[in-house]
Amino acid sequence: MMSEESNPRFLTVDGIKFRIKIAPYLSANLSQPVVVLFHGFSFNLDVWSKTGTYEELTRRSIPFLGVDLPRGKETKTQKKNLPKLSDYVPILENLFRDAGISVGAKMIIVGPSMGGAFALTYAMERKDQVLGLILVAPSLSGVNEESLESLDLPVLLIWGDQDKIFPVEEKGRAIKQTLSCSKLLIVKGARHPVYLDRPNEFHELVFDFIEELEA
Repeated sequence: MMSEESNPRFLTVDGIKFRIKIAPYLSANLSQPVVVLFHGFSFNLDVWSKTGTYEELTRRSIPFLGVDLPRGKETKTQKKNLPKLSDYVPILENLFRDAGISVGAKMIIVGPSMGGAFALTYAMERKDQVLGLILVAPSLSGVNEESLESLDLPVLLIWGDQDKIFPVEEKGRAIKQTLSCSKLLIVKGARHPVYLDRPNEFHELVFDFIEELEA
């Protein structure tokens, strides 16, 4: 079983000082996808420690990379406001390589809220690198929505039925209809950050989906 790095570290890529959390041996097995974890505007990569997600990934021997995005209120990565989300794609690609994700390895990107916009944009620009997306009430701010219909990657949409920021009936079902290969799962009693309100249910949905992708 792989061991988990005890603390996040910093890695400078394209002039931006990124804060990341790495599971060792990312490139040990190209047949095994790497789970890349983004975060929402009000959080950073530490949120996945609070939910026990890093611990669960480690227990299952799944390689992962947690990333503090260069946007957001609580990020500890150097902030960088670029004109378009697509402008971040080559930077993130270089970050993934420098962090140890081998060329040829597939990624499953977890993107809640703002992180969902980053995940969707990356997947549309680098489809060949992405095995699937796990999006938690994703924001579409800055996303090229006209291109979403052509994204034929498997997508799991997770939504809380108590989400007041992006209500599922207004936002979730619309995104589900737009993304041709998506499925929408609604968690009862959960707000916008489903993973904090219902971590056990969140993990069950996530790992079931990962198993489907790897089958």
